[in-house]
Amino acid sequence: MREVFLSWLSQPERLRQWAEAHPLSAPLLYILFQALQVVLAPIPGEATGFLGGYLFGAWKGLLYSMCGLTLGSTMAFYLARLFRHFFAARFEKWESFQRLKRFMEGRGVLAAFVCYLIPGFPKDYLSYFLGLFDIPYPVFLVIMFFGRLPGTMALALEGASLYERDWDMLVLVTVLSVLFFGIFYLQRERIYRYLEGRHEHRVS
Repeated sequence: MREVFLSWLSQPERLRQWAEAHPLSAPLLYILFQALQVVLAPIPGEATGFLGGYLFGAWKGLLYSMCGLTLGSTMAFYLARLFRHFFAARFEKWESFQRLKRFMEGRGVLAAFVCYLIPGFPKDYLSYFLGLFDIPYPVFLVIMFFGRLPGTMALALEGASLYERDWDMLVLVTVLSVLFFGIFYLQRERIYRYLEGRHEHRVS
């Protein structure tokens, strides 16, 4: 079985053919896989989002990815809330969690939404982090869904464009993603100051 799986990964066209031959089971398995990668975080979510677009096309890939991310993020949120002391003791040592605490103190739930948009922020762990704060689940759900939507859409478009050999779309989405990352990187300190509720003091 392991050899078959590795063979499929080395020939992604076979994965696409298998997905097309199993229109019911393939999406369900993918949604489950996407959910588990949030809860267990064995591989980066960017890879699974890209895979969704490659296997199912841009819009179905986006739909299935968001279903899996919503399911997995919900599970992570409630696991952290249910085992609050267990997770809090471990996350307190993480710089990402300490940074989120400062952001939440400065900007509240807006900071959580922005963190989902920030390139490189550990988004899968972010759902666990937010489970430790007094955020109502419906608010968390809205923040998570719309915060993850733009990046997931870009990944699905890239995956679909690669399969369809639509190089113009692939280049366009990739360039826009790189530009977004570049803008954030150049402005990261200003963004962090804003999220922490600090303001720059200008000398006239």
